[in-house]
Amino acid sequence: MTNLHVILTLLNFLLLIPGVTLPIYGVSIATRVEAAILASPVEVTVFEQTRSILGTVRELWNSSDHLVSFLILLFSIIVPVAKACALLVSLRVARPNLRNRLTRVVDVIGKWSMADVFVVAVFLAFLATRDQVQTTALSVPFFLQQIDVGMETRLTSTLGPGFYCFLGYCLLSILWTQLLRRGDGDAETGARS
Repeated sequence: MTNLHVILTLLNFLLLIPGVTLPIYGVSIATRVEAAILASPVEVTVFEQTRSILGTVRELWNSSDHLVSFLILLFSIIVPVAKACALLVSLRVARPNLRNRLTRVVDVIGKWSMADVFVVAVFLAFLATRDQVQTTALSVPFFLQQIDVGMETRLTSTLGPGFYCFLGYCLLSILWTQLLRRGDGDAETGARS
């Protein structure tokens, strides 16, 4: 079981690092204008932005949202790294009593991990802003006549590769914790026999 835990820990790090550094979402707002005086509709991208978890933490910190910034940093980066380090140390400790304590610490840390909640929140925000379109019709005075102008504003959001890596980390972390608990249960049953 020890080798499996080491492999799962390394895999978790391999998913966590791009999960927090690559973009988790992108948002784009574009406006399309149609008018009789235009040869063809004009489309202009008014706003475009992608964000990673680390980029979000940095942006929140710089905009004086220190508590939110710290909580995202704590639950998305610090807690997962502390959990993985405690597990790796527990796998290398020879004394079963100390190993069991460290394993319990990993279990407690895992209960405080908000990574899965964070992923769900990002996904819900994505669904809430996905492909919203607002159409506006105006009649604008142009010299001595009125010109009808149609405007369509489209908000598009996309999930980035960081989201999928972070989601993979969350799912693997849950599996990893379940295997850890199962291994502890097997060890206790074997010790009683």
